[in-house]
Amino acid sequence: MLKKLFAINNPITWISAAALILVVSPEARSGTRKMLVKGTGAVLSLSDSVKTLALGSREQFGKFLEEAKVEKEQMNIPEMIEMGGERMKQSLQGAMEKSKQTFEKTKGSMENIFEKTADVTNLDTSAYNVVNDHLVKAKLDEIEQQFH
Repeated sequence: MLKKLFAINNPITWISAAALILVVSPEARSGTRKMLVKGTGAVLSLSDSVKTLALGSREQFGKFLEEAKVEKEQMNIPEMIEMGGERMKQSLQGAMEKSKQTFEKTKGSMENIFEKTADVTNLDTSAYNVVNDHLVKAKLDEIEQQFH
């Protein structure tokens, strides 16, 4: 049994030999300590690198997702224009037509407003307040009714 325990291919043999050397030799302990410190530093550096790479990958993936969302929204825009564009065009044409009609009504109403006022005043050179003139008030009320 002792022969199997100290065989060369047995890992316990190698661990026991290393422990014996470390106990006996101060240089071996110093060298082992330096190796352990450098190894620990390398492992920490490697873990920081992995974290940085993972964070960079996460940011790149987030940017990729944002670009994909923007692309998807841009792809839906033509569909929305096709569906709502005709309705919008019709409503704009209706608004333009109503604006033209209102302009024509106002234009017709305003053409002779000053002629009637001049007839009432009989071209008197004294100051005349048109706000108190009943014809002007009636015409302004008529225009106001057209807009409501």
